[in-house]
Amino acid sequence: MFIDCKNLPDNSTIDTDVCVIGAGAAGITIAREFIGSPERVAVIESGGFKPDARTQALYKGDNVGLPTFDLEVNRLRYFGGTTNHWAGHCRPLDRIDFEVRDWMPHSGWPISRADLESYYRRAQPICGLGPYEYENLDFWTTKTGLPDLELDDARLKSAVYNQSPPTRFGKVYREELGKATNVKVYLNANLQELRTDSSASKVTQARVTCIDGPKVSVSARLFILATGGMENARILLLSDKDRSGGLGNEQGLVGRYFMDHILLRPGEDISLSDPKLNLDLYHSLHSVDGGKMFSVLASTERLMRKERMPNFRIHLIRASAQNKTPVGKIFTLLDELADPAGDRPRLESKTKRDSIALHLVLEPVPNPDSRISLTDKRDLFGQKKIAVNWQVTDADLAAVYRALELAALEFGRMGYGRGCGVIFEDQEHWPSNLEAGRHHCGTTRMSTSPKTGVVNRDCQVFDVPNLYIAGSSVFPTIGYANPTLTIVALALRLADHAKEQLR
Repeated sequence: MFIDCKNLPDNSTIDTDVCVIGAGAAGITIAREFIGSPERVAVIESGGFKPDARTQALYKGDNVGLPTFDLEVNRLRYFGGTTNHWAGHCRPLDRIDFEVRDWMPHSGWPISRADLESYYRRAQPICGLGPYEYENLDFWTTKTGLPDLELDDARLKSAVYNQSPPTRFGKVYREELGKATNVKVYLNANLQELRTDSSASKVTQARVTCIDGPKVSVSARLFILATGGMENARILLLSDKDRSGGLGNEQGLVGRYFMDHILLRPGEDISLSDPKLNLDLYHSLHSVDGGKMFSVLASTERLMRKERMPNFRIHLIRASAQNKTPVGKIFTLLDELADPAGDRPRLESKTKRDSIALHLVLEPVPNPDSRISLTDKRDLFGQKKIAVNWQVTDADLAAVYRALELAALEFGRMGYGRGCGVIFEDQEHWPSNLEAGRHHCGTTRMSTSPKTGVVNRDCQVFDVPNLYIAGSSVFPTIGYANPTLTIVALALRLADHAKEQLR
C-alpha cells in the first residue's frame, strides 16, 4: 500500500512494528521479505514515483576531497533509489574480500563469504540475473562457445559478471508492494532524525517532514536505515539530540572509512599481435539461460598475497568498439550520469583498431581519514549538509600502476600483444583521468567491536539494540565487485534476523 505523507494530519504518529527508512535496493528487498507476515511494516521514502528537483536537492553537499563526483547527480532520491539509473553489473565479493589481509590495514569482515552464500543465491533472481555460476568459467565458455584467455593463475583469472537488465527496483516491485496489506510505503516523507528513550539505549521515534506538508512521527519496535552509503552516516550524525555526536558514534567512527572504487579508463593500451584475436567473452554481452553475462580479468588470491595488493578487475575494450559494445556503452553512460550537462571533457580512447584499452577498477585500502562529516550549511529543512572527503593512499597509487603493468605483462607472456606504456610516464602522482566508481561504501562499517566499527555482524548499531543499517555503508572492504548484489544479499540476511528478533 502506498500513502502520500503530504495527506497525513500534521503531528500525527504512524505506529508500526518495523520502520524501514529508504526505498532503494536494500529497503525494497527488506520490505518484500515481510509481505504477508504478521508484522506491520512502514517504509519511509523521501521521494515519490518520479524525480522531483526540490527533493533531489536535499542530496547537495560539498566535495572537499578528490574532485571526482557530484553528490546530487550520483544518487537518486525517489522510489527505487539509485537503482533507477544503475548499470546492472553484478557479482558476489570474492572469499578473500571478507578475510583479514595482513597487508591491508583495517581489512576483514566479521562474516565470511560462506555466511552470505545462500543469500547471494536468493539475491540473484531479485536482481533479474541468470544462472548463479560465478566460479564455473567452463559453464559460460561451453554455453557461449567462446574461448577464454589462457591466463597464468599466479597473476590473473577470468571473472564472470552477470548483467541485470538492469532491474529498476521501484518499477519492478511497485505493484507487489502496492498490493501488500501489512506493508505501507509512505512517499514524500523525509527523515530528519531518530530519537531515543530517556536512557538513549533504544530508538523510539523517527521524525519525518514533508516538503510543504505535515510533520509526522513513526513509532516502531525496530528501525532499519537503508538510505545509502552516504545518507546512512548523515542520519546517524544528525541524530544527536539524545547522544552527543550522534547515534553509534561513541568512538567517532560514523562517516569514516568512506570508500569508492578507483577507476582508470583508459588506463593502458595493448597493441595486439593478432587483430583477429577472439576477445568476445570479455567485451560483449552474451545471453545465456535467461540472463546475460560478460567476463573481465581479475587478480587472483595468489597474486594478491604475493604482491600484497588490493583486489582489482580489468575490462578489455576493443578500440573499434569503445562506444559500440554494450560494455563500452556502459562506460559512456557512466560519464553522462556523472556529467549530464556535458560540462567536463569526455575521456576518449586514443587506441587504434588493432589494440584494446584496459579499464581498471581497483579496490581502495580502507582509510579512516577518508570520511563524511556534517557542515554548517543547511538544506531546506534546516538540517546540516555533508562534506565528502574522499582520500586514497600511496598504496592505492602503487596498486594502480602495478595492476596495469601485470596485465600488460600477461598479454606479452601469452604472445597476444604488448603494452603501449600510456600511463607509466609518472608513477609518483595520480593520473589525471582517475575517477570514482560512484559506489559509496564503508561509512558505518561492520565489525566485531564498537572500537573498530559502527554495526555488528547482524548489522545492528552497537549499543542500540533496535537500530539496524542496510546497504553498502556497512562494508568494511569492497573488493572489485559492484556492490548491489551484496547489498541485496545482506538485506535478505538482515530481514531474516529482524523476523527472529520480533518473534
